[in-house]
Amino acid sequence: MKMQNTYEEGFVVAVENGVATVRVGRHAECSSCGACGAARQAVVEAKDTVGAAVGDHVRFTVPEHSVVLGSLIVFAVPVALALVLGVCGALVEGGGTVANGTFGGLIGAAIGLAIGGGIVRWFDRRAAAQQPRIVGILKA
Repeated sequence: MKMQNTYEEGFVVAVENGVATVRVGRHAECSSCGACGAARQAVVEAKDTVGAAVGDHVRFTVPEHSVVLGSLIVFAVPVALALVLGVCGALVEGGGTVANGTFGGLIGAAIGLAIGGGIVRWFDRRAAAQQPRIVGILKA
C-alpha cells in the first residue's frame, strides 16, 4: 500500500538545527477541530531539507496517515479506555452490577485515562520520525 502525502504551504518563522517552524493558515478542516489552540493560524515544525530561511514561503509534506491515525489515537483511545475500564471497575466493585460500583467506576476510568495518556505519549515519540518535511521554497 502506497503512503499518500498531503502538501501544505506556509511561511518560515524560525529555523534551528535543521528544523523549521512554519506558520500555516488554517483550513476548513481546522474550523471544527481547534486542537492546536491557534485562533487563525497553526504552527508546524518541519524538517528543513532545502535550506529555508526565515520569511521564505515554503511547501511541505505531511504523511496523510499520520493526521488520521494521530487524531484517532489522541481522541478515541483515551476515551475508549476510560469507558471500558470504568465499566469494568464498576462491575468489580458493584458485584456484577454497574449501579453499585460508582467508586470502582471512577477508579477504572482514571486508570483508563492514564493508560490512554501513556499510549498517546508513546505514539507522539514514534510519530516524530514521520515529521513534516519541507520539499520546496516557493516564489513570492
